[in-house]
Amino acid sequence: MSYLVGPIAIKKGKISIISDSPLWNNNYETIERKGLGHPDTISDMLAAKVSKDYSKYTLDHFGVILHHQIDKLMVVGGKTNVSFGHGEFIKPIQIVVAGRISYTFGSTKIPVDKILKDVIIKHFNDNFPLVKSKNIIINNYLTNFAGPGTINKSKGAIANMFNPKTKTQVRGYDKLVANDTSYCIAYSPLSHLEKSVIEIEKYLNSRETKNIYPWLGTDIKIMAVRNYKKISVTLCIPQIAKFVKSLREYQANLDLIGKVINTKLKKLLPDYDIEISLNTKDDYKKMNIYLTASGASLSGDVGVVGRGNRTNGLITSNRPMSMEGTNGKNPRYYSGFIYANLVKKISQRIQSELNKQNIVEMVSQNGAPLNNPWQTRIITKANKKKVEKIVKEELKNIESITQDFLNGKLENF
Repeated sequence: MSYLVGPIAIKKGKISIISDSPLWNNNYETIERKGLGHPDTISDMLAAKVSKDYSKYTLDHFGVILHHQIDKLMVVGGKTNVSFGHGEFIKPIQIVVAGRISYTFGSTKIPVDKILKDVIIKHFNDNFPLVKSKNIIINNYLTNFAGPGTINKSKGAIANMFNPKTKTQVRGYDKLVANDTSYCIAYSPLSHLEKSVIEIEKYLNSRETKNIYPWLGTDIKIMAVRNYKKISVTLCIPQIAKFVKSLREYQANLDLIGKVINTKLKKLLPDYDIEISLNTKDDYKKMNIYLTASGASLSGDVGVVGRGNRTNGLITSNRPMSMEGTNGKNPRYYSGFIYANLVKKISQRIQSELNKQNIVEMVSQNGAPLNNPWQTRIITKANKKKVEKIVKEELKNIESITQDFLNGKLENF
């Protein structure tokens, strides 16, 4: 037993490769995916896009990514008036942007409010064109207050986290160390059903599909349960009021898209018995139906970063996953962002190069070098030396995670 305190406690990280089968049962699964128009997904996507644009702005203007964390963003739905053939917002959507950010570098001010507005309005224009800019209110609650761990006599980057005067005072550049103690986990490969759930949602929310079915909304949520060869899938399929003139038309649309989904799932999963349910909350006698103004769940509903899909695009009950809210975190040195993408990359390489299923888990130690994780654990039957080689290669190349994010190569929702 050992007892270590302070900076002296940081030692060389440990890589544990456990030769065992990954800890899940292949006979059953429960899988959820929140689609493009779900408010939790919208929150994650906005947080990631704000972080990316802010990072690129400060990198372009000052040569460094200034400190920020946009991982407390929230989408609060507005109020709508909806009827067959008509949908409008009568009270706006509120976008609450909370967290922390650097507003200055030296004496230069950073146009944070403009960055927020440009990102948010563009995202809605691109994905929810029936939501106009007048329907959106942006509430900026980003502070530049120092956090715990800083006192009056503190020096260096942590003391100047939100008001650096020079590049040497920007955290993540003086030393590339983890900002926190956190753990991230990934697994490979995805099951046939997991891949199918992702593919179905992306197909239904693709531009090509929307051109064919303009009434089809974006808040498509899929829940799939498998017991051996029996699969039950329930989906929420919103329709856009502007394009639906009657209840009969609404029902016909559901029947049509149900047949499309059934055909695609049978093609994707030919060896399974599949049962599909659509819009089970509907009550035609009471006229309670999923008819929306925008196609997204933006009337009354609320979404928050970190409550949506995990970094692989799924929420899975019998697979390992972290509750880390990855999107919006500083992409330079936040361990909850860096390790979330790093374990995914390592796991996929073990599967693709060594053809072995695996679980990869990485745990940071606050203040320790990012390329020296406190604990790394891989559960796999793959060759240990080859696995360790992959891990060390990716740790050596850890800064590529930041660059890939800035170049739009990473997706965590």
